[in-house]
Amino acid sequence: MKNLPLVLSILAVLGVAHLYYLHFSAAPATQSAIVAPVSQERGAKIAYVNADTLDAKYEWIKQQKDAIEQRVKSAESSLRGKQEGLIRDMQAFEEKAQAGNTPPAQLEPEYNALMQRQKKLAEEEQRLGKQLSEDQKKALDELYANVEAKLKTLQSQIGYDYILSYTRGGQVLLANDSLDITEEVLKLLNAKEQAQ
Repeated sequence: MKNLPLVLSILAVLGVAHLYYLHFSAAPATQSAIVAPVSQERGAKIAYVNADTLDAKYEWIKQQKDAIEQRVKSAESSLRGKQEGLIRDMQAFEEKAQAGNTPPAQLEPEYNALMQRQKKLAEEEQRLGKQLSEDQKKALDELYANVEAKLKTLQSQIGYDYILSYTRGGQVLLANDSLDITEEVLKLLNAKEQAQ
């Protein structure tokens, strides 16, 4: 009887240890069973548009590129003509100055005028470059707005969660062809252009 309290204490410790073991060994299994089905229950619907194909086949982009290319050629031609004229005038001035027939007082205003023309030509070249860059940015902004609007339409029709842009050598290294919706997007975009 003296040992009875000792035996009961040992049994109590064993019981608590067993409950402790059951409690902590069962919790992770219950937790993973609750979390796992949620992530497997619904996956994100993803599609992509091939940016290279869009660039090559979207009529609006072709028109914008052609228009910008024409402006670039026109600006380059105009600047080239002005530069050639300036070079001819500078060569004529240099020949006149080397001949020594014209006093330096008469040469100075002519030289200043040539330098002023050169400065204005450089400013014009910079201004045209900036303007063409802004035109390209504006065209890209319009492109993104147009594509985004059409993709939102397509997204509501098909139900994609994400529509990515894929281009060879880009951030996405490989894309499953079954997720490619480029042709559908091109049809929507080109149809809008033909309607206008």
